[in-house]
Amino acid sequence: MSAEDLSRSSTESQRLLRSSSFEIDDFEAAGERHKYSNGSANGRSRWKDPLKQSPPWRRPKCIWIALAVAAVLILGSIMFLQKSNIVEQIRPGPTEPEEPPPQSPPPPPPPLPPIIPEMDKFEKPAEFKIIGLIFFGRPPNIAILDCYLKKNLVTNGGFLDEVHFVVNTDRKQDIKYLDKLVKTEKLYTKVVLPELGYNNVWKYSVEPEHMYIKIDDDMVFFDDYAIANVVYTKLSRPDSFNVIANLVNSPETGWLHYHFGAIHSYLPELSPPSEKQSAAALGPKAWRASALPTWNETGEMSFPVTMDKPDDGTVLEADRPEAPPFKGHRWLPLPEPRKAQIYKTPMAKSEYNAYGPDWKSWALAAQVHYSLLENIEKDQLRLYRYGTSSPSSSEGVWDTAFGRMNINFMAIWGKDVLDNVPFDGPDDEHELSVNIPTKLNRPVLVNTHAVAAHYSFRTQHELYDTDLLSRYRAYANEMICTKNNQIPIPKNG
Repeated sequence: MSAEDLSRSSTESQRLLRSSSFEIDDFEAAGERHKYSNGSANGRSRWKDPLKQSPPWRRPKCIWIALAVAAVLILGSIMFLQKSNIVEQIRPGPTEPEEPPPQSPPPPPPPLPPIIPEMDKFEKPAEFKIIGLIFFGRPPNIAILDCYLKKNLVTNGGFLDEVHFVVNTDRKQDIKYLDKLVKTEKLYTKVVLPELGYNNVWKYSVEPEHMYIKIDDDMVFFDDYAIANVVYTKLSRPDSFNVIANLVNSPETGWLHYHFGAIHSYLPELSPPSEKQSAAALGPKAWRASALPTWNETGEMSFPVTMDKPDDGTVLEADRPEAPPFKGHRWLPLPEPRKAQIYKTPMAKSEYNAYGPDWKSWALAAQVHYSLLENIEKDQLRLYRYGTSSPSSSEGVWDTAFGRMNINFMAIWGKDVLDNVPFDGPDDEHELSVNIPTKLNRPVLVNTHAVAAHYSFRTQHELYDTDLLSRYRAYANEMICTKNNQIPIPKNG
């Protein structure tokens, strides 16, 4: 019985009780009342003697009615008290509750699939070639990329039929390194341009019938399904002009990663460690964030971010507070509560701006890279995934809405390039992510399952004063490279 029903029943019971009480009172007072006159003209009493006027069954009936009403009230009161007792048992009392039995922590949520479900049945297309197109120029970085490329060749179960290294440098030492590299794999090819420049790279390096995966030479990580994912989206969305990977260290995606919780609280160590460090924390085999000590510097918990540095590759003076503390330094996780401390880190300055702090600041880049290594170790690349999907897919595609986007890792048809060269300007990134897609009304898409790490921009040269390149090399040697293709460790570590 609800509280409303109980109240209604109680009201009705009280009404009946009042009516019955008045009738009973008539019986008890009749002996006195009948002797008074009502003052009428005929002088007859308005009070009747119930013992003389009422039939013999009238009095017992009144008693039974009164008993029935009383029973209803008693029953309602019992039910109300029982309900109140239950509520009181549920409501916390002033005394301390009994200690609950120990419970095991709830199981973690199931991990998201490493690729979209449709990819389980998605095989490499055989109707056309998929060619890796590498803009070559930085040997220290390409030594890491080499392991990823070889792992993704068709001969190793990957999607790349060939890899073309386009020489976009005139440094003889670098070209000599490339000559040695292409000899290590029969599917590697060196492409020499008649003249340097991004317009010529696209004009002389592609053929219309092939799909190209353009990869910058300073990509230091991409997940196992990154190439398959961008190919899948390019085929499932033929209206797209190109499909880009979910780039780590990119102005646009960096701001999104920060707000989706993929970036963690780190600050640089300000002086070389005074105590001996384990090999897992420091050295050529160190990459796991879990082995790092907690940041424990004296002074304010912060690190400045500069925005007044020229964007021509100028390096910060060593005495500036925004400069790297020392060469080979690490970035260390902040003490708990780490999430609450992130506003004290460089990433708090992040902006959705192609030319903002995420592009200019080496400090933001360092924090982003250390966060990625932590996410890799914890198997939580799902933190980078966002975007929309079709009703039957969990693809996670983000439309850049014709805004400028980095093209460090991109799938594009050769025909779409050749139909639009020469470009109107020297900036191929602006042409391929803004001008041409806008003119053709063909979207630029990002497959957010395809996580790929871009090491640095020309404005972030100070990043080479961290130990990050060593950490990415250590990860590749342990997890990506074969035993016969280990990356040599430089003498300086």
